[in-house]
Amino acid sequence: MLKEEWTYLQLAEEQLDYSHLQLQNVNPDVELNNIDLVQIEAYTARFARVLDIYTQKILKTIDVLEGYGGGSLRDILNRSEKAGIIDSANYLLSCRILRNEIAHDYIPNQQRKIFVDVRDKYTELKSAIQQTRSFLKQTGWLSV
Repeated sequence: MLKEEWTYLQLAEEQLDYSHLQLQNVNPDVELNNIDLVQIEAYTARFARVLDIYTQKILKTIDVLEGYGGGSLRDILNRSEKAGIIDSANYLLSCRILRNEIAHDYIPNQQRKIFVDVRDKYTELKSAIQQTRSFLKQTGWLSV
């Protein structure tokens, strides 16, 4: 199951990476055209999807494999931090708050702020996933 979930995460990451590259030169401080807005919406949705797969599938599955498998997301993240699977539970919790803002973004002028927040968190999320990948390789639970 972990290998299948990891495959889904990799596919979602590829889409997120593509969107990130497409928006490298977009300046959120100037008037955004409709094409930019569509790309931003795709980017933020892809960020939320990667985060969901990573936290709700991968980290929860690891928690089960580690012998826990219960509790809140905060509990899982705290155990993951303690085990060295991630660097910071608080960082991923802040990403989760951002994910909820993305899911409930009904105010058009919030789109710029959310875009900037996602762009700021992108590299650290990628780093967290890489750290988890290294952990899974060390344990032998993943060979990719």
